Amino acid sequence: MNLRRSMPKVHKFLQRPGWFEMQGYNKVGENTLPNLLAILTGNAEENALFNGRFGHSGFIDKLKFIWQLFKKNGYMTAFGEDCAKINTFNYQKPGFKQQPVDFYLRNFIVALETILKTRREFGNVFCLGRKLGFQYVFDFARQFMQRFENSAPVFGIFWSNSFTHEDFLGATALDHVFLEYLTLYDELGFFNRSIVMVLSDHGYRYGVTRQASKSGYLEERLPLMFIHVPPWFRKIYPQYVENLKINQNRLSSGFDLHMTLHHLLHLNATSMADFSPKLQASQCKMCQSLFFQLPANRNCSHAGIREKWCSCEPTETVTNQRLLRKVAQEVVHHMNRHLRDRNLTTLCQNYALKKVLYLDSKISLSEDSVEDEQLHTYIITFETNPSSAHFEATVQWNSEKETLNMNVDELSRLESYEKHSKCTRDPIIKKYCICKEFK
Repeated sequence: MNLRRSMPKVHKFLQRPGWFEMQGYNKVGENTLPNLLAILTGNAEENALFNGRFGHSGFIDKLKFIWQLFKKNGYMTAFGEDCAKINTFNYQKPGFKQQPVDFYLRNFIVALETILKTRREFGNVFCLGRKLGFQYVFDFARQFMQRFENSAPVFGIFWSNSFTHEDFLGATALDHVFLEYLTLYDELGFFNRSIVMVLSDHGYRYGVTRQASKSGYLEERLPLMFIHVPPWFRKIYPQYVENLKINQNRLSSGFDLHMTLHHLLHLNATSMADFSPKLQASQCKMCQSLFFQLPANRNCSHAGIREKWCSCEPTETVTNQRLLRKVAQEVVHHMNRHLRDRNLTTLCQNYALKKVLYLDSKISLSEDSVEDEQLHTYIITFETNPSSAHFEATVQWNSEKETLNMNVDELSRLESYEKHSKCTRDPIIKKYCICKEFK
């Protein structure tokens, strides 16, 4: 939705023949890291990262990235990303100990940001010397493709944080520049030879766009995903293309995209049964390549999407004011108890409920769910004091006992909290800690 609104020229380009928009593509984690890990490793943040090991130097190198398999199959590999300070594997993380791919842009970007004059716009490094920061990444992509055009197959990931991460106006301002790159790649014949994916990790997680209406809830969970298949692929594998066309309007996730990348190395496979079990996405054994038809009745659990991020279940607004207030008070109580249980009360301020913005009840469509008239899944959005902190939580409510079950670590914070949480480096605690020193 945001692409249509902010980058209409790019969106029009992506409507050309050969491009397929995966409109049911749903994120699987909160921010960039888990969503990219799902694609690149088949594992997302909950299992791979916050088990006490991810912060250790060298741990990231031990993950089984898909580019390693492409390398073993004779591909040249590349990874480029702008904004060195917030790089996916370096922001509050140790980064790679060994160079992960054949051509790795990070050291070059770090050097440029150290030596050249920079200008910040839209919350990040926007101008880097005489060029826009993301242009170094897209130029790197062009050079990489041209260098190995006739000598080796290539696999590359080219990622930009600079112009959309903090402000939707960045995308609007650079619509024409992004279009120029897509047009250049087209003129150079890249789209005639290569399978190309234009994607995002998630929609806006906080700010005016996220808070403005309930559509922000969906936009956060449904990032853009376009897949381009070249003419030769459409000719040789018409059934794969037909399946991809059908899958445009079916629920999919980064785990499916991970299996699709595996499929590109095993194009003779006729079904998921042809894949070795060890190639299956470790966090979603039911996920599959997008070149095979996805089930029409698929639900979020089948796609490896947890309830909190699931966008395919309808909701009903709760108007009972007593219930609304009771649930909100219980959520805030759980938050304060969580601060005590984690020994954070000397660091973080306690919360008091300021107001409830809305309470929605989720209606499960899953055939796997067990009906229990007393148990309800609610999405609650509320503000607290101090600092008018704006939160959203997905909770389980027992209407008979009037008890609540929730994971405070999974709270969503709907405004920037950087200045409120400087007293801790823990990325999870940062979401719900308003430092006492901030008073």
